[in-house]
Amino acid sequence: MEEAMQYNIKCPIFLETERVIRNIITKFYNAGLKEKRDYAQDILVETNTLLLCSNYNSRNPDCSNCHSISHNHLQKYGHLSKK
Repeated sequence: MEEAMQYNIKCPIFLETERVIRNIITKFYNAGLKEKRDYAQDILVETNTLLLCSNYNSRNPDCSNCHSISHNHLQKYGHLSKK
């Protein structure tokens, strides 16, 4: 959740979802190859929740930062979910 603190995002939706993502990432790094794919898919599901947020406001810095972090997750774990 260091990214949330770094950007000082106060959105409760982001904070809860990012907490879930961080827990999955911890499991991802301790898993075998097949499990890594499954965890990467779980990360993408949670990330899409953030990207499709009905409260999104492009003028809100929290929303912009949330989307930036979410896109980073997509880049980092997107290709791993397909192997």
